[in-house]
Amino acid sequence: MQFFKNLFSSNKKDYNKIQKEAEETRMNLPLDEMFVVNYKKAGGKFFYPENMEELQNQLKGLLKLLNEDRFVAIDRGYYHFLIKLKLPVTSKIENNGILIGGCEYLIAEEGAILVSSKNILNYRNNELPHKRIFITTTDQIVKDKREALEKINKKYEEYPSNIQSFSKFKKKEAEEEGLFWMDASLFLIER
Repeated sequence: MQFFKNLFSSNKKDYNKIQKEAEETRMNLPLDEMFVVNYKKAGGKFFYPENMEELQNQLKGLLKLLNEDRFVAIDRGYYHFLIKLKLPVTSKIENNGILIGGCEYLIAEEGAILVSSKNILNYRNNELPHKRIFITTTDQIVKDKREALEKINKKYEEYPSNIQSFSKFKKKEAEEEGLFWMDASLFLIER
């Protein structure tokens, strides 16, 4: 009997040790890799286009894949950007369509996307389309929310309102936690 106890308890210790080492390795990744790992783990989709033509093709592909006929851009810059790329876009918030825009920061430790009134005006999460695309740059990745909020404080003379973080991209998990679910895709562009 002691033999079996030793056999199974040593495996449990080894498993726990391996799990702890894997977590430590994940936390010691460079910020961009840590963000990608955590974002995908939360259910987000990640794209890294090399140029504008590839970005345009991927956006067209997402319209088809997500069975939508247009993008929703509440930011004038993104609206004109999509017009320039000859993609269907509206500025009216509707339940259908794919919201497209920017964000304040990407939170590496959580795989979350932090937005403010500068990105989504004063719309609440549940007033926006479920399907969302964020176009961002690698220099927007920060370690944690504290760092993001400090940078926001330095970035703006008037502190923005409606600061939210999106971190649940799997419908079942979000609903189990009583959270609003969203389907998010992220286009990360090298700056």
